[in-house]
Amino acid sequence: MRILLSILIAVGISIASLAQTSSGRIAGTVLDPSGAVVKGASVSILNERTNQERSTVTGDDGNYAFTGLEPSDYTLSVSQPGFAKAEIKDLPLQVGQEIRHNLSLTVGETASVVNVEGGAISAVDLSSAKMGVNVSEREVAQLPLNGRQVSQLYLLTPGAVNNGSGTYDNIRFSGRSNQQNVVRYDGVEASSIIDASPGNLNGETTSNFHLQQSLENIQEFRIDSSNYPAEYGTGTGGQISVITKSGTNDWHGSLFEYVRNDYFDARNFFAGKSVDKLRLNQFGGSFGGKVIRDKLFFFASELSQLEHNCSTTGKNRLRTSGFAEWLSRSRTSDVSG
Repeated sequence: MRILLSILIAVGISIASLAQTSSGRIAGTVLDPSGAVVKGASVSILNERTNQERSTVTGDDGNYAFTGLEPSDYTLSVSQPGFAKAEIKDLPLQVGQEIRHNLSLTVGETASVVNVEGGAISAVDLSSAKMGVNVSEREVAQLPLNGRQVSQLYLLTPGAVNNGSGTYDNIRFSGRSNQQNVVRYDGVEASSIIDASPGNLNGETTSNFHLQQSLENIQEFRIDSSNYPAEYGTGTGGQISVITKSGTNDWHGSLFEYVRNDYFDARNFFAGKSVDKLRLNQFGGSFGGKVIRDKLFFFASELSQLEHNCSTTGKNRLRTSGFAEWLSRSRTSDVSG
């Protein structure tokens, strides 16, 4: 019994520590029209994607706080007898972000609602001295990436430098070794899941294979490069917190294909009269939605890659293939041409 209790306590501590590194926090103070704090006001927060709602009441100092929030868009509302209900909609919260919003109540009927659109409100995080950057869902989806390697986006972080050979597997933060980098997916450490080397970025190694999390699965991520809090352990390099996509009450899906082909390329000056052969197709799709409204959701994606390239110099011939070795065999004329 004691052993079981110890295991449950250890699991609980692990879950709590994981939540600290991947979740967000919204806090603030509720004030009346004169600027005095309002005690005992009811404050609620609603996840607009899943309709999950949490509530609390302000303390003697008028403060409220919601911790352990997953990255999403939220509706924040506060009500108190004798005052009109105040509500902020479309309030974005990113991974690891801490936002402070003070809410002012106006005198009026309880049934009336004062709406304040949150939109792209920017809040300065004064809770920590950590240095880093949040890469939003829009940036992940729309920034052009050669080969759709998510690690290319790591270079948006202050102090990030790629010391590798162009494969983005040797990114260093603030001058620290890349072996000290830590990658977490939804709070679960992934640095040693694919590759046992400490801090191996996303399992990406210098090879012809596409060994990394599909970009289609990633919602957003945050990288802290220095001065991060004590809950970030394991390594002293970059702390990479990735949030993967999940289903919502709405149905969402996508289909995509990214193409590189030598027919679109200009001839390299040093390549002679011919253009080096290159065929790269990355295609797939994703789909997500609800199983039980407001309770159970799903998300699935698929990514395929076909790669064929060839460089010919005199009698020396080099051919590399990705996941489509059969494509190379079926295009013998292209390889020899």
